[in-house]
Amino acid sequence: MGSGIYSALSGGIARMQKMETSINNLANAGNIGYKASQLSFESLINDQLQNGSGKGMNYCRTASRYIDFSQGPLVETSRSLDLAIEGEGFFKVAGEDGFFYTRQGNFRLDGEGNLVTATGGLQLVGGNGPVNLPHNDVNIDEKGQITADGVQIGQVDIYGISDIQSLNQRPDGLFALDGDAQEQPAADGARLHQGSLEHSNVSVMRMTTQLIETQRAYSAYLNTMKLYSDLGEKAREIGRIG
Repeated sequence: MGSGIYSALSGGIARMQKMETSINNLANAGNIGYKASQLSFESLINDQLQNGSGKGMNYCRTASRYIDFSQGPLVETSRSLDLAIEGEGFFKVAGEDGFFYTRQGNFRLDGEGNLVTATGGLQLVGGNGPVNLPHNDVNIDEKGQITADGVQIGQVDIYGISDIQSLNQRPDGLFALDGDAQEQPAADGARLHQGSLEHSNVSVMRMTTQLIETQRAYSAYLNTMKLYSDLGEKAREIGRIG
């Protein structure tokens, strides 16, 4: 009976973690360039069952937490400083804490003409340093070449990451290098779209359905734990009477 309640407890904890992940994804579904977090689970069977006694219990735990980097929908804005990446890759931005990577392309010009993120004012970085523009009436082609009045004046670069799952996703939508992640050239086929933004890749309908199903499973595990607890209390009462 003790093993049963611990099995239900492990399942309940796993479902609670999944609920938290789903809620966080839904909270960020409206954020430009957001990538959904996901969990994968594994079942553990204790040694008794593996040794063939048939008395083992099945336990559940989180095997890994990963980021879904699938493409989000591109939405046209017709704003010249809005940029979207189609394919794999990131914009590189610089702040007081160092360099970060992002899919958020809703840039603006600061007082010095630097192209910066809409939130936080981090400078967009190209191969030659910060991207500086004389004004916002510019053309940016799919390879990132910036022209004004027919003259090239700058470059927006797309950066690849060697071990993408080692990136640390921050609450502000930025990614930081971590673990084995290394900056590298962008993948073939990655291109820019001026006047468009990549929305989050969270499907609100699918994520809401997943959350409801997970809440039901979590409630079922709680009920199972209560059942085991009640049975244990009754067994102790019978033992005291005997």
